[in-house]
Amino acid sequence: MSCLLLSLPQTNKMSYVLGIDVGTTTIRCFAIDHGGNPLASHFTSMEVLHPSQGYSEIDPEKLWLGFKEVVSKTLAGGNLDPKEAACMGITCQRNSFLLWNRTTGQPICNLITWQDRRAAEVCREWNHSIQFKLMHAGAGFMHFFSRSKRFMAASIVNLTCQHVAPRLYWALHNIKEAMPMAQEGNLCFGTVDTWILWKLTDGTVHATDYSNASTTVLFDPFQLNWSGLIHSIMGIPKSILPELKDTGGLFGHTAERHFGAAIPITGIISDSTSATFAQGCWNPGDLKCTMGTGMFLCINTGSRPHASLTGFYPIVGWKIGEETVYLAEANFPSCGSVVEWGVRFGLYKEPAETASIADSVEDPDGVCFVPAFDGIQAPHNDPHATAGIMGITHNTQRGHIVRALLESIGYMFKHLYDVAKDEIELKIRKIRVDGGVSQNNFVMQLISDLLGREIQRPKDVDMTVYGAIYVAGLASGFWKSRDEIKPFWKMDRQFDPREMASSEREHLLHRYTCWQHAVERCLGWYAENPITKQHEETKEKSTHMNGDAKKCNGTVPDQSEEEPKT
Repeated sequence: MSCLLLSLPQTNKMSYVLGIDVGTTTIRCFAIDHGGNPLASHFTSMEVLHPSQGYSEIDPEKLWLGFKEVVSKTLAGGNLDPKEAACMGITCQRNSFLLWNRTTGQPICNLITWQDRRAAEVCREWNHSIQFKLMHAGAGFMHFFSRSKRFMAASIVNLTCQHVAPRLYWALHNIKEAMPMAQEGNLCFGTVDTWILWKLTDGTVHATDYSNASTTVLFDPFQLNWSGLIHSIMGIPKSILPELKDTGGLFGHTAERHFGAAIPITGIISDSTSATFAQGCWNPGDLKCTMGTGMFLCINTGSRPHASLTGFYPIVGWKIGEETVYLAEANFPSCGSVVEWGVRFGLYKEPAETASIADSVEDPDGVCFVPAFDGIQAPHNDPHATAGIMGITHNTQRGHIVRALLESIGYMFKHLYDVAKDEIELKIRKIRVDGGVSQNNFVMQLISDLLGREIQRPKDVDMTVYGAIYVAGLASGFWKSRDEIKPFWKMDRQFDPREMASSEREHLLHRYTCWQHAVERCLGWYAENPITKQHEETKEKSTHMNGDAKKCNGTVPDQSEEEPKT
């Protein structure tokens, strides 16, 4: 594997690498020495604001203060000299963004997070627009003759609220000063990494990396550049976009006034791809699944992006020098949030109880749980799906429902895995998992049994920050090759498929088939059911009324409870 080594000064005093993980609700910082040992760490929580129904925001100045806090307290807690830091690596939540004044550096709105749903109507209008229909038809025509996967991807692409493009379009047309500033060349757009980099360098660097850019729909993964087609169709000015830089490489130096030294920033990578790198999934066919609030399944497809008909999106995993690695990624929005729902619903007090409760019954006794709280992605890609519990009888016990809840997570994994096997022309070499839900032995064993494959779980199930540390350390020359960091990955447990009688396996697969039927019953619920449709339209109307008054100005206090930790 190749990696780009920068000509940064290295001395024996360069004793550690700093890594920061900026999540949705927490920011964490770690300092790691050359042997991969943690020297110090610190974390802080962030408040997610919900000024209106469907809105999800973070105060960007508070985010920056939180970032500075975790770095400063990590240095102080470990009695570390900032001048001895070899470099810094940063990983961030993807697809959250803000706009700010290029001259003053002042934000003109809060960070609009990846969970925000204010652009639902924008998505609907654009997906049904004549422009998108012409784009789909034209790209389909070109694909028919060229068989180019780039055109196949363009022929099926549709906007969702998770993508940056529709929310950015909303912001440009609903924040009064946004478009005039853009036309003057005085507006900056950036995802979380870009904002943090701007602040760290005192406004001298406006940049992002390829992994963060590739999930926005503003970026063409086949051309490795911002998409001229999407920008021209949606009228998004290219002048507001940050410079694209390699995932591992020199982005700049922290202003000395922040931490007492000019620390080189040599790695920026998105959260999901950071975990993939940290898990050592460096070769085509390696699969990583992060099971946090949502389930994100990534398959390394090597140097070629994968175009999908079912919802596996081609994204850049990392770009380091001449090496560009692509991932095929699909997600199920609800995973850990399903387990947390069980706590709120009163099924159990702590998630740790779920495995023993599930084992207290032989099977779910016909109960099926569909965890579509936020719709269903691949292969159905239905934002109108509903969550549901089916098959309840007079004999249903708490254990049956809890087991059905946990089994649904295993079924989601198999659901995505089977889609990947059918359309990705790669042999799956290894499967590694991380995230909070991966600590549940019942779920992990079920996944192994369903897939008939070994599932490997690391000792540290929160791998995200380590990817940023390794990328930065390799780029700076702190580590000379990936062979040096490969031993840092430690396995906690490998789950092997159990030996089962044919009748037991048939029963297991029959339950999975029943669950698939339950999923089909839940599709299109909010689009077709007249009562729920009217309810959704009422909520949407309320959202638009509130949005017109507030315009994402960041001054509205939080009006709902904090979101689950991710």
